[in-house]
Amino acid sequence: MILELRFNMLPPALNEQIDLARSDWRASAAVKKTWTNKVANLTQKVDFSFNDKVWIEYHWHLKTFARDSDNVSAASKSILDGLVDAGIIRNDNLIVIQSPVPHYYYRAKSDGVILRLSSSPKFLLENFYKSIQLPTK
Repeated sequence: MILELRFNMLPPALNEQIDLARSDWRASAAVKKTWTNKVANLTQKVDFSFNDKVWIEYHWHLKTFARDSDNVSAASKSILDGLVDAGIIRNDNLIVIQSPVPHYYYRAKSDGVILRLSSSPKFLLENFYKSIQLPTK
């Protein structure tokens, strides 16, 4: 089974979190907790959980490509913590979250992320093949 979660928002990117932490670590911690709780609240109605290993795929939809990929993907911290709090995954450590964890980036009219999870890595191939776009002869 593939569980697909859609979020029509993005947690703060890494640079935003760093800037906030430099000015006030409590404010930074509060923003991180707020976003973790938002994700947990949005996903609590999902009637499914993964009790063992899980493979994850991120599809980031962005208004601008001016951000660095690692800056955007750092938002996954709040997302995974929210999934743990909601009971969808039992932990977000490397025992549970399996490699690879692909991140795909798309231009969009608004920011958001689609998160796909499965108890098998087989689903990862479908988007990988689409993304490499081999030249035709």
